[in-house]
Amino acid sequence: MSFILFGAGMNDHLTLDQALIHQVRSAISSVDPIHRTRRVEDTDDQSAEQPPGQQGSHRHFSPQSGAALGTYEAVKKQTLREVGPVQFAAQIMTEPVRTLLPNSTIRDLRNLFDRYDIGSVPLLDEQKSLVGIVTKGDLTSQRIRFTDLAPRPVFSIASPNVLTATTNTNIRELARVLLAQDIRGIPIVDENRHVVGIVTRGDILKSLVNYAPLELWL
Repeated sequence: MSFILFGAGMNDHLTLDQALIHQVRSAISSVDPIHRTRRVEDTDDQSAEQPPGQQGSHRHFSPQSGAALGTYEAVKKQTLREVGPVQFAAQIMTEPVRTLLPNSTIRDLRNLFDRYDIGSVPLLDEQKSLVGIVTKGDLTSQRIRFTDLAPRPVFSIASPNVLTATTNTNIRELARVLLAQDIRGIPIVDENRHVVGIVTRGDILKSLVNYAPLELWL
């Protein structure tokens, strides 16, 4: 079996078909908000409001976007035969994985997001067992200002059910499950059920850039 679902009292193997349709993520946990009149200084990490008539307008091409396109073209022209075909999660996963203890603070969580530019963090207990996962979406969906949220434990906004994959899971299967479940990343576990990496949508895209399509999807 390539996929394993971890949860409270649960450690289930899933077939690919089950992983595609099984409801993995529970409803996002929400910390009770503090009711107050909303002020500009209460908001955290929010962009300024646009003037009427400009919201939703298309962005113009900028020098920065041109530089990004130039970088893409440079990468695309690189020699793509330096390594053999990639087929399995272990070959493209991000490692080491940034993790937290369940009782770490939400401030610690956001520091990890900011420092390493990541979008999800698995939660491991003292025995290194996987007990949850929390994403940027779990954090930004909270209806409470960050100064009140920051000291609370990270498990209060985490999902206790975690879909994982094994190191030999096929990349095509991983990509299908990421899309079907609408999740950003899947922790990768070894034969001892220890988290050894994570495969995100970004890892899939990097593989498409760095390897010829026929090599990727063997």
